Amino acid sequence: MAKIDEKTGFFKTTSPAGRASKADQITETVRGIIADENKTRSAKTERLKALRLEKEAAEAAAKAAAPEKPKRKSAKAKAEPEAEVETEDTGA
Repeated sequence: MAKIDEKTGFFKTTSPAGRASKADQITETVRGIIADENKTRSAKTERLKALRLEKEAAEAAAKAAAPEKPKRKSAKAKAEPEAEVETEDTGA
């Protein structure tokens, strides 16, 4: 009688000698390769995320430690007060 595969829930056929077929061997090998790739990708993602967070924290600390530069007034803002000073009441 055929056994039920616990992973897939389907019947699993075995060869008469009790060995796995060539297709089953290939399937298991491919699944192992894919699992290794997933672990590698996850590890790389976590490593890059940690580096990004560290860099952002360092940039935030540097920004907080740097003195704030005073804002420069635009040429238009400088010209307006002078224009008011030059205008005098001539009186009637």
